[in-house]
This record gives sequence, C-alpha cells and structure tokens, in this order.
Amino acid sequence: MNYANNTVTDIKIAYIGGGSRGWAWGLMSDLASCDDISGNVFLYDIDLDAAKNNEIIGNKYNQAEGAKSTWHYKAVETIDEALSGADFVIISILPGTFDEMESDVHTPEKYGIWQPVGDTTGPGGILRAMRTLPMYEFFGTKIKEHCPDAWVINYTNPMTLCVKTLYRVFPQIKAFGCCHEVFGTQHFLAKMVQEAFGVEQVSRQEIKVNPVSVNHFTWLTSATYHNKDLYPYYREFCQKYSDGYKPEDKAWLNSVFASKEKVKIQLFNRFGVIAAAGDRHLAEFCEGKWFLENPERVKEMCFHLTPVSWRKKDLQDRLARSARLVSGEESV
Repeated sequence: MNYANNTVTDIKIAYIGGGSRGWAWGLMSDLASCDDISGNVFLYDIDLDAAKNNEIIGNKYNQAEGAKSTWHYKAVETIDEALSGADFVIISILPGTFDEMESDVHTPEKYGIWQPVGDTTGPGGILRAMRTLPMYEFFGTKIKEHCPDAWVINYTNPMTLCVKTLYRVFPQIKAFGCCHEVFGTQHFLAKMVQEAFGVEQVSRQEIKVNPVSVNHFTWLTSATYHNKDLYPYYREFCQKYSDGYKPEDKAWLNSVFASKEKVKIQLFNRFGVIAAAGDRHLAEFCEGKWFLENPERVKEMCFHLTPVSWRKKDLQDRLARSARLVSGEESV
C-alpha cells in the first residue's frame, strides 16, 4: 500500500469465494464509492468461470455512474496467487451446495425440528460447520504462509465458528466476522426514535450500539441516539407492541426474510436486553417450543421458515443477472 495526500493506493485485496453473486457485488459497489482508497482485487474461487465473470463485472464498476475510485479485478487460478502479499483477505463461500443445505434444513422437519435459516445453530448449523471448518483450517494456514499481516474479514456462516477456527490455526491472525443483522436492529431502533421523539428520517448510523455475544444471537448492552439512552424508550415501545410492530401491516408477508419483530420484542420483555438479530435467527437459539414448535407457531410469531427451494430459485436469478452484467445487457 502507498499513502499520499490522505489517500491509500495499491491496496491488495484477496477475495476467497471471488465468484460470489452476492457479497462480491456489494463489495465492488462499496469500493467504487470510496474516494480515498484504490487498488487491486484478486478473485479466487473453486468455480474459476464464476470468478472470471466477476473480473469482468468488477472492472465495469470503474466506469459506473458515481464511481470515485479505480479498482482492478483479476481472477486467479490458485489461492496462493490471490493471497501472496495481500493487505486484506475477504472470505465469503458457500460450503457445499444448496442440495446439502436442503437436507440440513428440511430433513430434521421429519422429527419436529423446524429451522428458519439453518446455517448457524441447530442441526443445520452443526452440519454446515462440519463442512466449513476444515476449509477454514486450510484458509488459516495459507494466510499465515502468504500474508500473515493482512486483515481478514469473514462473511461465511457459521461466522463465529469460522473466525474461531482461523484463530485456532493461526493465533496471531487479525480476523473478524461481519454480518448485517445488527444494521437491521439499528433500523428498527431508528423507527422507534421517530415514533418516540416525533422526528423524521432517522438513519441507522445515528443509533450507536454495543453488540455482544455470538453472531445471529447478538444483544445490545447499550443503544443511544445523540447520546440519549434508548433503553427506557425501547422498554415502553416493546410493551406497546408486545404483539408485534404494526401488526396490521401485511407487507411482511411478501418477503421470506421479513417479520413483525415479535420475537425480538418478546425477548426484550422477557430478559430486559435488546436482541439484535432478525427473528428468524433469534428463534433458532431459543428453547424449541418458544417460537419453533411447529409452522403454525411460526406464523403466529409473524416470521418465516425460509425454504431452501427459495434459495435455489434466487441462485438461478443471480446467475441470470450475472450473465446480463457480463454481456452489458444490464449496467452495474
């Protein structure tokens, strides 16, 4: 990396899982929007063709409307080439395929075990970890060999166990996990602030929080808005909406990820601490009969069991979009 005039150039990012059709595209957009950093992104994926498609897509962001920096994307055949001398390493992989995940999530239903997500805890999380952690042992060893001083950012689930494995293999590693679950709770608290304080357009960035615990079962020990403690207001808010936030609003039915935050609210009323993940994730960490006794109970709690068939359909949509982005039919 080179530093000059409050900018950093020649950053090298190694992307393990560089054929990603989700996190990778988000990263490309985010990097292009930054005016104080630039460099090179090396894309490594066991699906080399997917990485090559992302090389084309990533380089198109340099000409995208609003792009403020230049990043050069390159698909590489080996993890060694990607990691050699990297300043940052990003990991976002799907361990196995959705066929395996379909078995992880839906086979336990025969025995009365219902999983809204199945990637962090419960049978689905355990089996996913068994597939994933050996890969992370390999990643940790390779990072130690090729870029021991790099910052490592993990997006793969089960996130907590993936990061823990990296540290077990390479204790001196500088690694952390990222998840957008807390952002959703910041948005929810922003809605509460708008209602409680009579203000409009509160952004999640104005809500300062202290998240603790493990990923997808995250809790906020503090939450403030312009240095004002939000706990007393949230307590009143949860009492008011004990049956779910805006229960008359049916929009939540249109998305497999949406909910009325009923689990989050009930957990606060029970424990007095702000739960900071989505209801689908939170429910999986609780006693089974609380929220996941059966599909009827899930419906009563106003969230969804996300079927893996939906993920398979979404993947096909993303593959089609990748082809459009590569061909230029759709602009980045």
